[in-house]
Amino acid sequence: MFAHFAQFAVLAQDGPVDIVNEVVDTTGVTEWDVIWAVVTVVAAAVLGHLLALLARRAGRKSALPPNVIDLISTIVMWGIATVGFVAALSMIGLNVAPLWFLIVIFILMFAIGGRALLEAFGAGVMLQARAPFAAGDLVELVDVRGVVVEVNSRVVVLDTVDGRRVYLPNQQVLRGEIINLTAHGSRMSMVHLDVVYGTNLDDACRIAVAAAQTVDAIRSEPEPIAEVAAFEASAVRIRLRFWHDPDLTSEWAATDSIVRAVYSAYAEHGVGFAFPQQTLWWGPDQKPT
Repeated sequence: MFAHFAQFAVLAQDGPVDIVNEVVDTTGVTEWDVIWAVVTVVAAAVLGHLLALLARRAGRKSALPPNVIDLISTIVMWGIATVGFVAALSMIGLNVAPLWFLIVIFILMFAIGGRALLEAFGAGVMLQARAPFAAGDLVELVDVRGVVVEVNSRVVVLDTVDGRRVYLPNQQVLRGEIINLTAHGSRMSMVHLDVVYGTNLDDACRIAVAAAQTVDAIRSEPEPIAEVAAFEASAVRIRLRFWHDPDLTSEWAATDSIVRAVYSAYAEHGVGFAFPQQTLWWGPDQKPT
């Protein structure tokens, strides 16, 4: 094959008539050769179409994603058709050795340079086979929150709440943490309430829960819960947990309403919010200030 290709390159130095006569030799071509060439092309097209249909059927039985089935069937159909076309050219006197050489080079280049493409395709197949999310789900992928638009053979497409469209490579998504925020139809959020030391914590938790229950933006079930979370440097931290609809705007609306309601309730009942404080000690004979 390499010898034929080198011979073809040398002929480029001659005139166009010599090149054509060398590459195309029709002296031994008969009418039957032309007929068989046409039959070969038609047969290859029919065979490619049938094998593509079989590939589609096998893909459906294996529950492969639709875009994967389309890709495989297209490769099969055009691969068979190309082989038949090249074989038909050789039947009518065309020297196809350089063409076969170029096809081999293309396959090698695709195998080497197409590694990233194949990895992305494989990751896309795994994502669609496992189906951790679907179009319309709110997800968090690679530190990006957005609604899934589609998953194709190369990227996951997200629309963010601030109007951006983000394209995340399949490999990167598959390697990272996948969080589906709409899988169960509702989500839990929390706010931290830092109250001063000396506060009656039972009263502070009860007031926070009562205030949260007046908010329409949260779910009534499960009920909101307030609990003491930690002793901070200048405050006792109370954690208020509540449930809301899974989308981001519902989370923000619920959090805003909860904070406003608890702030007003604490002000009404005299519960003080803490602020950062420092104690300065000047020595054993002086009181801290």
